[in-house]
Amino acid sequence: MLTANTEEAARAHLAALLHSPLGVYVAQTAFARGAMRVLLDIAPEDIDFTMHTLIGSVPEAAIGALRPRTGNKGA
Repeated sequence: MLTANTEEAARAHLAALLHSPLGVYVAQTAFARGAMRVLLDIAPEDIDFTMHTLIGSVPEAAIGALRPRTGNKGA
């Protein structure tokens, strides 16, 4: 979650994230209740890199649950 006082500020945080190396991992975004929700689709081996880069790129971000990918594997 990218929290901010205004939608404009949340969008500025999102822009910073999209222009960081993590931009390629962004799978979905939604603004609700004063925060920008961002879903990152990352491989398990990229979790360490992703967390360190996220904290460095957008320190205002709150990290939520990590869940395995769903859907067809190999289809």
